Amino acid sequence: MNTRSFTFRITLWYLLVLLGLMCALGAGVYSYVSHSLYRNLDDSLAIRATQLGDIPTTVENIKKGEFAEKIGEVVVLCFHENKKLVEVSPRDFKLVLDDTFVEQAIAGLGGYVTTTSDDGQVVRALAVPLSYEGTVTVPRGPGEPPHVLEGEPMALVVGRATDYIDDALRGLLRTLLWAIPLVLLVASAGGAFLARRALAPVDRISQTARQIGAHDLSRRIEVNSRDELGRLAETLNDMISRLQNAFARQRQFTADASHELRAPLAIIQAEATLALQKERSTADYRRALEAVAAETGHATYVVEQLLGLARMDAMDGLERNGLVQVDTLVQGLAEEVGALCREKGLELRIGPLNAAVVRGDDRRLREALLNILDNAVRYTPVGGTVSISIVASGAETLVQVADTGPGIHEGELTRIFERFYRVDRARTRTGGGSGLGLAISRTIVELHGGRIDVESEPGKGSLFRVRLPIAD
Repeated sequence: MNTRSFTFRITLWYLLVLLGLMCALGAGVYSYVSHSLYRNLDDSLAIRATQLGDIPTTVENIKKGEFAEKIGEVVVLCFHENKKLVEVSPRDFKLVLDDTFVEQAIAGLGGYVTTTSDDGQVVRALAVPLSYEGTVTVPRGPGEPPHVLEGEPMALVVGRATDYIDDALRGLLRTLLWAIPLVLLVASAGGAFLARRALAPVDRISQTARQIGAHDLSRRIEVNSRDELGRLAETLNDMISRLQNAFARQRQFTADASHELRAPLAIIQAEATLALQKERSTADYRRALEAVAAETGHATYVVEQLLGLARMDAMDGLERNGLVQVDTLVQGLAEEVGALCREKGLELRIGPLNAAVVRGDDRRLREALLNILDNAVRYTPVGGTVSISIVASGAETLVQVADTGPGIHEGELTRIFERFYRVDRARTRTGGGSGLGLAISRTIVELHGGRIDVESEPGKGSLFRVRLPIAD
């Protein structure tokens, strides 16, 4: 497996998490079993101490040699004789007991302790106080006089070796030490299989994406599920669709720009070639130079507009935080457009112009509105009307430009904002337009957070609406 692959990393993380959980689980199981075994041992010691609590009977059995300790059990009687602490075991089995622990038990404060025997065994012991009436005779060793106690407080220590608990815990630990690596080994194989299977759609997506090039964006990634990977595939398909549309627009834009510039360049070349073929009169040279100048001016105008679009696409030189008084801006435009209307024999209607302030670049907004007004003046016939008004509506400023021109067919309304697009019957290059004005206007308006739309019917004119958000 490739150590740099995502499958390896996700499997490794899965194993690390599983190892942590297994170690925690193993530690928990070991602690629980150990606690349970020792708790059971303590409970059994308490029960045994209760059984041996009748000290006269216990001592009598010891004297008669009838006291029988259980296997692994240790019984010790502790008391004071001549101010000395004495410990007596029926089997002469010695425990290493702390004097303080024994003294506390004789005084009535019993408890548990883990200690060792004289032969090195680990013993869990319980010390409890004992009470009796009358005289009790506790035998010593062979040939020695017994201990005679009259009311002297005593303690009973009952112990049991813990070797069986230690054996059980060692067995459990060995089982865990074998089980955890085995589980990790099986889990690594299963995790790698599941990771590869889960990431197989990602491989298919990447393979399909590598096969999609700039010259073939028609292919799409197959979507077989509605989960996260399915949504990823849909997102990539949407992105590819947008790229395909962008490349198509780019190719169309390049073709349109080439076509737009080819005509003036061809005219310039033809006029210059004809003028240089032979000697001509001053009037002919002037006519040729005037044609060259006119076509050069048109080409320069187109190039400047293309450069402006490119800068706006790159958000270069756009002032976004300035405050623009829209009604003042429109009044200034009305004065400029009014002269064009009078020259062409059109009526310009202004108003109402509600006061409104938007945030943005006044120079660019002026260009956007001027393109729309110029478009209305250019294609409105003599005797027609051009109207402009401003209406503040909620959080928007609505600038409306209407004309009584030839109108636009419904099928062409969605395309008039495309670059270099002209309506065939009424908007031709001979009319003076480059086909970029409305595209520039839409770009400027959208960069200001607004939108632009149009309503039109053939023979009834057009109505352009520019909506801009009012500044806070």
